[in-house]
Amino acid sequence: MTQILVIEDERPTLAMFELILHAMGHEPVAADSGEKGLELFKDGDFPIVLTDIKLPGMDGLEVLSSIKAARPATEVIVITGHGDGELALAALNRKAADFIDKPISHQTLAQALCRAGERIARRQSKEPAAALRRAGGACVLDISGSLPAGLDELARELAEAGTPLLVNVSSCASINGAGILGLMSLVRNQTARGGRVAIACRPENFRRVFEATGFASLASLHESEEDAWSALRGQSSP
Repeated sequence: MTQILVIEDERPTLAMFELILHAMGHEPVAADSGEKGLELFKDGDFPIVLTDIKLPGMDGLEVLSSIKAARPATEVIVITGHGDGELALAALNRKAADFIDKPISHQTLAQALCRAGERIARRQSKEPAAALRRAGGACVLDISGSLPAGLDELARELAEAGTPLLVNVSSCASINGAGILGLMSLVRNQTARGGRVAIACRPENFRRVFEATGFASLASLHESEEDAWSALRGQSSP
């Protein structure tokens, strides 16, 4: 059973979170303000925090920054209003692990918590967040954890001009603002060398982030790895 801190000022929504999280087998701890949430966080042991981004007094971005400063490994999932793309990007820039939109569905919440749990497990096993491999005449960048900001080593391995690149973002990946900028630089450099780039991104919310940050002008964006291979090579996955 995982203890999850939930920070939400709307009482009906907070009660909904408690009910769903209990049903999922977690142990929710509720706070109706950012200030109260930070008090509970300092005194507790929460690997995962859910926080609304719009809170009275201390808002969700301030809460996020304080939590990440105190315990960087904490998985912070921010809750945004539908269409609040700029706020979601601001949260990712402050190292949020994920974001979900209101109105919250059981499936969306379950998927976000599953991704958080997988990232925690990968860190504990010390598996790399990103790795490069070659397949089908292309370079494949597999992102399966929290993408690091620095991609210099991978960039050096991709130095060969004209090499096609497939970026494979797994269902448990997390990409913060610095990681997005690093990945965009890597993709831009590869296309400048004449290499075609396709991105397979399973999490729908991160596909929206890629679209909002201009990746569509640099690479084709797809939901599945198979579709990305088809676009990149004109054939199915090898």
